[in-house]
Amino acid sequence: MYTFFERKYLPICDVEVLRSLGADDLLYNSKINITDYFSDDIDVLKRRSIVFSDALKIRGLYELLDSISGKLSAISDVLRSEIEIGDKERSIFSAKQLELYFEIIDEAENYYTSLPETEHFASEEFAELFGRIHGIATSREYHDLKVGTRKLIDRITRIKSISVGFNFDARLSPVEMGIISVNDQYIESGKLVDKILRMDFTPNGLQAIEPIIAVDKSLKHDEFALLQDSILRSVDKIFVRAVKNWPREFSKYIADNLAFLLDLLPDLQFILVVTKIHKKLTESGVPMCIPHYHTKEERIFRAKQLYNPALAIRMSEAGTIKSIVSNDIEFDEKGHIYILTGPNNGGKTVFLVSVGMAQILAQLGMLIPAKSIEISPVDHIYVHFPKYSANEKMGRLEDECARIKGIFDSINKYSLCLFDETFSSTDSDEGCELAFEILRAIECYGAYAIFGTHFHHLSHRVNEAKADGECSGFDHLSAGISDGKLRTYRITRGRPEGKSYASDIAAKYGVSFDNLISNMKN
Repeated sequence: MYTFFERKYLPICDVEVLRSLGADDLLYNSKINITDYFSDDIDVLKRRSIVFSDALKIRGLYELLDSISGKLSAISDVLRSEIEIGDKERSIFSAKQLELYFEIIDEAENYYTSLPETEHFASEEFAELFGRIHGIATSREYHDLKVGTRKLIDRITRIKSISVGFNFDARLSPVEMGIISVNDQYIESGKLVDKILRMDFTPNGLQAIEPIIAVDKSLKHDEFALLQDSILRSVDKIFVRAVKNWPREFSKYIADNLAFLLDLLPDLQFILVVTKIHKKLTESGVPMCIPHYHTKEERIFRAKQLYNPALAIRMSEAGTIKSIVSNDIEFDEKGHIYILTGPNNGGKTVFLVSVGMAQILAQLGMLIPAKSIEISPVDHIYVHFPKYSANEKMGRLEDECARIKGIFDSINKYSLCLFDETFSSTDSDEGCELAFEILRAIECYGAYAIFGTHFHHLSHRVNEAKADGECSGFDHLSAGISDGKLRTYRITRGRPEGKSYASDIAAKYGVSFDNLISNMKN
């Protein structure tokens, strides 16, 4: 199988994690499973970053790949149609495949030969692909194939409509049906009565005497499939003799070369998904960087001016990209578990998402939404964000505990854990103690974690444990507020001020003490 990228089952996260981080919408493609492309092989990831850089920077390459991908998808659909119909000889489909194949080879060859000398492929993958296509396009076999089948393809591609005839019995019941002609123009919809009333007897092509009805809307699925099968079989007979006369070696030639291109289709679609994101971020003017990879054993995560790419794209579309806030983050010996506190809507969740997205994009080989990043692959990303239980018999707290126990079934020191408002369904004292127990356990496993919470006294609980010689790897992150009121969305490393921000929230909603007694004063 010819592919650009090594694909293996590496479940660093599941669909629920992608959904929680918003990565499923950002990376969605109906034709591929994005999780197939996760990798922890640094060499593989480095090669991918060069491929993505080519697709982003080389003029017209993205558009060409998009066009080729569309044609290959059409060929794939044709092949599936052959299987569904189950006929041994599908000459009309074979000819359609050839037409699309010629278009792909010719389009790619024209692009390749017209590239200026100043632009060249840095990736071995693109250089090999276009070199192979150039070899096909300039070969004698390809030339003979085009010459030998062009007339047949022209006949088929000119088909716009088919005239069908019926024979009736004395009761005007149809007893026989057959194709009268295959036409190179569409049948015009209309009514014979309208034509007579307009005194319009000028021949103007094929004219229906009753309005044309969309068959896929007027027939049931099985009825439509039966009609389609009948027509295709009839049309096929017109061309089957010509196809039978094709040299056998041509059939083998086209099969081999189509297989090589079809094998590449998922990788092309993956490149298109990634490049589309890269292009949007580039046009937004926000920084992006090629990650500097470290081995998994080094356990490095060090980012400068990290931001959420999905948020950046939305803000760019809304014209507010200049107000996006980026942050720094580093896991180290003194801080491989962080307690992230701050006001509601202060940027805690956005920051957690930014960290998780950076790890996901890095293990796809993508450019990272940051000014710079040094990063090691992880074995797994665990995310515990708020959600309500689908099981009505199970309370929200029980559901949270069950999900957390599931995380600890496979956690290790190469895991990244992100928690957002975990245990917010219970009272603060109980929630704080549960959170502390979880974080202590994570430290024993050696995993990296960020615990976003409104339990501000959890920080004090951690400080007490550190003073007693426990929790040596714990540290604090704080979502900032300027002038005591305005949220800056800046995440800073260090112990929080210790205030709960309850007064700010109360003032925002008009339920502060002064507001509530203002009427009494009046």
